[in-house]
Amino acid sequence: MSDSSSLPSRRAQAELAPSALPAQGSEPASGVAAVVVTYNRKELLVKCLDSLLRQTEPLARIYVIDNASTDGTSEVIPAHERVTYLRLEQNLGGAYGFAYGVRRALEGNYRYVWVMDDDCFAEDDALEQLLRWDGAAEALCGAVLARDGSFDLHQRRNFDPVRLRETPVSSETYARPCAPIDLFSFVGTLIRMDAVRRVGLPVDNFFFMGDDSEYALRLGAHGLRICLVPASRMWHHGSFAKAPHEKYNPRKHYYHIRNGLLIRRRYGKSLPWFMVRFCTFALFGYGALAKNGNLTWRSAALTAEALRDALLGRAYVKDFGK
Repeated sequence: MSDSSSLPSRRAQAELAPSALPAQGSEPASGVAAVVVTYNRKELLVKCLDSLLRQTEPLARIYVIDNASTDGTSEVIPAHERVTYLRLEQNLGGAYGFAYGVRRALEGNYRYVWVMDDDCFAEDDALEQLLRWDGAAEALCGAVLARDGSFDLHQRRNFDPVRLRETPVSSETYARPCAPIDLFSFVGTLIRMDAVRRVGLPVDNFFFMGDDSEYALRLGAHGLRICLVPASRMWHHGSFAKAPHEKYNPRKHYYHIRNGLLIRRRYGKSLPWFMVRFCTFALFGYGALAKNGNLTWRSAALTAEALRDALLGRAYVKDFGK
């Protein structure tokens, strides 16, 4: 199935207003729908879907949102009655994929939506462990395991709204059965649909990087709770005990700076500290380019554009060409 009817313009709205969301059905909401966003990683997607279909607490629906993959992703989708495959005609990033998928899930009158990338592999009882804490918070997330089996502490974090600093949840927190946190990644986060109707969809114009943090902070700004449930475990192919060195990626460089500052601009409580963070992002942005031999007129101009867009509050899907 292909759907391009609601593809946003290049400068899309940050999020859909709750009043514009599909109306809740007359029957009580029930069940859990998973939303998996994928792009050109069909081997990982197969493992992800297999782990979801093995859950001890069966999912009511699994939505696979394909961001216009070119690797034959459609050929590996299982012919299962609970799997719905939706292929978009344009890749507008993981952020748009999650916004689109959550909106589609809203049409199904489910109680929860479980969001994740295609490189997430849930342990068999991951969903069951989360649902044991139904009612404890509006969003629940489990522990994220790196490839070597260690906790990836950066996937669950806290946020200081004054100093605008993110800090990983401490390892001691993972010894508690259920603990409040501020930030999650879209690596197996379970969100109540009534919370989505209250705060709106995830941002669709961040492309990637920070869309999950923005959504977590938006939930918190509405007085909604987020809890970590360590007994629920999600293996993440993209997590490493020691992150490998990555080659310069203009798209990632731009969105890291712009989206990171946009989040702090929206949810920070101190203008002086925002300016401190602005200078920090600028320093590290240019400094990283120089350190790795990637400082050119083009990369410097891209850094300046990211800083300017953040300062002006501009969120849009930037055209990087082919």
